[in-house]
Amino acid sequence: MKKKIFSIWSVLLILVVSIAVLVPGCDGDGACTGEIVVKATFCDAPWSGAVQYTLTKPGAAAPTIINGTNVTASFNVTCGNWTCAYVAGGPPEAYLEDITPHPTQEVTNGAVITFTLNFELEQDAWIDFLTWTIDGEIWESSQAEVMPCQIIDVHFIQGVEGCEGRIVAVNETSRLWIHYMGYTEMPYPIGEPSCGGAPPSAIYVINDDCAVVKEPAEKVSQNTTYFGKYIQKGEFRDLFCCELTELDVETIWMLEKEIDYIKSINWLGVSFDPGMHDCVLFDLLVMPMMVPGWYVFSLTAEAEVVLMDDEDVNPVNNHAVSPPLIIWVYVGLM
Repeated sequence: MKKKIFSIWSVLLILVVSIAVLVPGCDGDGACTGEIVVKATFCDAPWSGAVQYTLTKPGAAAPTIINGTNVTASFNVTCGNWTCAYVAGGPPEAYLEDITPHPTQEVTNGAVITFTLNFELEQDAWIDFLTWTIDGEIWESSQAEVMPCQIIDVHFIQGVEGCEGRIVAVNETSRLWIHYMGYTEMPYPIGEPSCGGAPPSAIYVINDDCAVVKEPAEKVSQNTTYFGKYIQKGEFRDLFCCELTELDVETIWMLEKEIDYIKSINWLGVSFDPGMHDCVLFDLLVMPMMVPGWYVFSLTAEAEVVLMDDEDVNPVNNHAVSPPLIIWVYVGLM
């Protein structure tokens, strides 16, 4: 009987040893292993080179840390949750956008997981003044004789440097400073405008969407302001002689990187009556008078661009200012 019991225990012991040999352990004893591959992209294209990163697996006593120095690279590791973290390096003038498919992944026995470091070229939004136009014609002189019904426009050139083809949201504020210099009966350009006895003037809000264009970009929104406060279509605001008036148009655009856009802003339609113009931001109202004469205004345009939810590496070139344009608006007998 004892021999039979001993024989049974012997068989069980052999089975336990056999199972222990055939089935690898997964409790961190080194028997459960897998592979980690670290890759990189630059502007969505595969990239290889020097880059520093860490692969970290938590441990009861201390974490396991692997220091990577280049991509593409592979590492044999023990099973568990591993986290990839960027340290430094990568393509020149680039920044790390993200790590895909996820910065932390699980290594199971015999599996291969991949961390991909995705780099993007540093972004730089910029804008420059191009020209004033009157009724669409380029105007290079610092003064102009303007008749009622004509439109004053300004052009800027702008873009966003970065990975070609990427789309980015840009918040833009364009500003027009109007200095109502006064009135004179003397002809353009020899008259000396004065605020003494100057007739009243005003602006009327049109804010047509087509007043601010930039092909082929997508415009998200457009709003006008007067001294920084929103004003709606159909509102009037006085222009006070010998005082500066601030008009703004705030727009948001979706722009494709590495494209030069021409931004056109139809700021003012010179008018006797409000609502005379289409595709302008404001009507500049001049009042008919019994005595012929000239209304004189100095105009200065500004523009600013700001990347939304993105870092701009060179904010110095985000702002542009035009040279002043002095317009003489003649009003004759009615």
